[in-house]
Amino acid sequence: MEIFSITSFTKEISRIDLIGILVGHLVFAIALTQILDWTWLKNLMSEEDKLKMLNSYTWKDLLVDGAIVAVVIGIIFLIVSIFL
Repeated sequence: MEIFSITSFTKEISRIDLIGILVGHLVFAIALTQILDWTWLKNLMSEEDKLKMLNSYTWKDLLVDGAIVAVVIGIIFLIVSIFL
């Protein structure tokens, strides 16, 4: 019994398989975005609330948002590097 099953999985998967998986997920994400109805999002906040929120948005909020995006991209690269 192998302790880390992902190590045996990475030995069996090729780069072509990984590229196919990533492209398949990307195509699925784009298709799902086009299929779903996103018009309800604009009704979540009133125009006054949107303006108030945008006026109170500071560089610290931008820094936190950037850090969150960087962490997510880092996790994606970590997962991809396991398979390459």
